[in-house]
Amino acid sequence: MSNEVREGYKKSRLGIIPDDWKVAQLKKVAYINMGSSPSSSTYNEDEIGLPFFQGNADFGYMYPKATQWCSEPQKVAEKNDVLISVRAPVGELNIAPYECCIGRGLAALTGRKADTKYLFYYLKQHNKLLESFSQGSTFSAITKKVLSNFSILVPSLAEQQKIATILSSVDTAIEKTVAIIDKTKELKQGLMQELLTKGIGHNEFKKIRLGVKEYYIPKEWTTISIKDSTYLKGRIGWHGLTTDEYNKEGQHYLVTGTDFNNGKINWENCYYVDKERYDKDPNIQLKKDDVLLTKDGTIGKVAYVYDLPKKSTLNSGIFVLRPLENAYEPKYLYWILNSYFFEVFVEMLSAGSTISHLYQKDLNEFEFPLPPLAEQQKIASILSSVDNKIEKKIEQKQKLEELKKGLMQQLLTGQKRVKVGN
Repeated sequence: MSNEVREGYKKSRLGIIPDDWKVAQLKKVAYINMGSSPSSSTYNEDEIGLPFFQGNADFGYMYPKATQWCSEPQKVAEKNDVLISVRAPVGELNIAPYECCIGRGLAALTGRKADTKYLFYYLKQHNKLLESFSQGSTFSAITKKVLSNFSILVPSLAEQQKIATILSSVDTAIEKTVAIIDKTKELKQGLMQELLTKGIGHNEFKKIRLGVKEYYIPKEWTTISIKDSTYLKGRIGWHGLTTDEYNKEGQHYLVTGTDFNNGKINWENCYYVDKERYDKDPNIQLKKDDVLLTKDGTIGKVAYVYDLPKKSTLNSGIFVLRPLENAYEPKYLYWILNSYFFEVFVEMLSAGSTISHLYQKDLNEFEFPLPPLAEQQKIASILSSVDNKIEKKIEQKQKLEELKKGLMQQLLTGQKRVKVGN
């Protein structure tokens, strides 16, 4: 392996860096202000005094959100200071959106020979290293001495600012995408409530009772139960699987609840079972357009089988549901199981406590509103189109996060240089 350093670069204790970059301790380029918690008698929720942040529990994506204020702050961070968590989990970072009081779980960094936002991104890139320096038998913490002596790479101020601007622009795009995702999810919840109770274009409604709840639904609609309309099966106990039978390769997928992702099955995440195990229980061999529902652990996660790349079966934690003799549109059931109707049904079963298992005899009693088939299909189509928009935005967010990760690795090490000035 060659030990040569390419032109324009040099060796340093932090690796190979550009010739004009320096290595410096954090205390040389930033003021470090360790937080201190004031008397609890000065805390309030009436917005008296300064917003008060005690630790990373208040942190958001880039900026914390105030839920408490302090009338007699002891330590104050300035607007745009870097806020760093110095107690477990050490190394989490945010930026102060305004002047604020900081508790002993935080420190504030103000750049003096460094751009503050550059410090934010540099420390974010190395927060795992900071965490490794934490100490304490009861809980992890990092001292001012360790923080002060932490070594960072320091380009010229102009290059720092350009790097921070580039990374901030990607973060802004991520934040906007997250906001669109959240807003579209809100829209979907509202649409579900509207479409699954009022339908499309109805003027006359009737009162029905499902369990202990009363609802108004279109006059033309009926209600139906799972036992009267649905093929419902799960892996029976004596056909249970041991983890030794979960294979990493094979021709027959084994679907578990952990393979559910945004209403779909993440086939790449699935284990496999051998053919003998697949053949042993034909009742749970999956078909296209099946609806799957988790019945153990996290109850009520739903997935729709859009495609079957290989023959597939289920572990013991999932029910498979499919309509009997075209009783309903399977995608409509998918939305019903994601709706308020099913949420209330599970709450009624639990009677206020947390249940860890959904029994087939109980699920059979679940009743839900049933529009005519054509209307079911329209409702499912509308809700699916909103889901597709959410999925595309999630993919966009993931691509932006990958872009940011790559840029941070390249720009914060000097592997890729940015042009500054004219």
